[in-house]
Amino acid sequence: MAFHLNLSPRVRKILRYAGIVVFALIVFIEALQLSFPYNRIKDKVVEQLADKYDIQIGEVERGIVPGRVYFNDVNIRTRQTKPDDIVTTMLIKRLEVDVGILPLLGKTLRVDIEAKIGTGTLQARVALKGWGKDGFKVSATGDNLPGTGLPMRAIVGLPVSGKINFSASLDLPNDHPKAGKPTPNWPKAEGAFALACPSGCTVGDGKTKLKPLIKNASQQAMVGEGIDFGKVDIDSLVARAEIKNGKLDVTKFDVQSKDGEVHVDYSMTLDKDFGNSVVAGCLRFKGSKLLEQKEPKTFAALQTTGAELRSDGLFHIRLTDRFSMMKRLNMECGPNVKNATNGENFGGTPGAAAPPRLTVMPDQKPTVPPIQTPPVNEAPPPPPVAPPPGGAIAPASGQPGSGRPPGPEGEGPVRGSGSADGAVPPGEKEPPPAPATPTAGPPPSEPSRRN
Repeated sequence: MAFHLNLSPRVRKILRYAGIVVFALIVFIEALQLSFPYNRIKDKVVEQLADKYDIQIGEVERGIVPGRVYFNDVNIRTRQTKPDDIVTTMLIKRLEVDVGILPLLGKTLRVDIEAKIGTGTLQARVALKGWGKDGFKVSATGDNLPGTGLPMRAIVGLPVSGKINFSASLDLPNDHPKAGKPTPNWPKAEGAFALACPSGCTVGDGKTKLKPLIKNASQQAMVGEGIDFGKVDIDSLVARAEIKNGKLDVTKFDVQSKDGEVHVDYSMTLDKDFGNSVVAGCLRFKGSKLLEQKEPKTFAALQTTGAELRSDGLFHIRLTDRFSMMKRLNMECGPNVKNATNGENFGGTPGAAAPPRLTVMPDQKPTVPPIQTPPVNEAPPPPPVAPPPGGAIAPASGQPGSGRPPGPEGEGPVRGSGSADGAVPPGEKEPPPAPATPTAGPPPSEPSRRN
């Protein structure tokens, strides 16, 4: 039974033009794939990373699918900037890069990567939304990857050997301010991370010295050229972290080793500026007797970190403050401590305990009693008069019953107190003159009223 479509001439015309456009687009993409200068891209990548890495890329192959290219025998070596730096090498047998064509129509640049590293495989996808203006999204998984072929030294500060599995995903949008370029909005980020070493991993090679990143100049001087570190065998390692609701939390950290034990509690409240994110964490660790016997220098390094041995038999280092200026304090921490922040509130979170305040009292000066000045319109009180012998008190001059005329300006006689002419009666001594009382002057803002 045949099936026939009864299409109008107008519909047939539209379909014919649409087919021509699609065919032309496919031909254009294939022509671009065959003529695209991928060798120039290889040279550009080598040039951009030449400061830190020595990159050698073998043959470049074009894929049949548009936007796909293969790089074979990619050798990446770190450059030695200091005499004691150890060069690490990562060899990628085959690197596949696939640029999505259809997502470009939605203003999204999507790149898929697949790499063969040793006996393991690494797969990753990177998507730049809005050509990167709206943020990016990345996801990656690695299976059975050799630790020596990964940049683990940049993460832990020491070389790592053994087979490693990991997975990571991060969706980080951008914030669009009214003025300026778009910036990452970390409080709205979402993601998850997982790292595992199923068995037989080793941290350290017995030659590389541990050089922790310390911002304090005095502590950095104590570290000097590094700390002697041997080999620490890890039976198994499982670590997981997640980002959601504006926080990054380490949800699991389990290490099994005969050389000791380590526990990590870590949480971070994310800020738009990642360096201003508030850190609250705790490191608890100790070395075993077996480590002391086979690696005495490593055991001694763990004993001399500045941390004290706490009630749980572990050394504690508390992590606090902002991420860009994170402090490592010799304080008890971990799940046994109820208040891990000790009342500190670096982020100003509502409801959190307020930071302690120190009230500085001003220097107290001795109090000088003010000089009491009598009013201008009132005469100063008369000076005290010494009583005459015999207990009789003579009236003051100028008062009724004194028998003496007042002195000039009503101030009494000039000499004596027994007669009007100032003569001292026989048998009496002349009393000492009364102390002069200073005359109160007018206030500075008021003119004198005597004139």
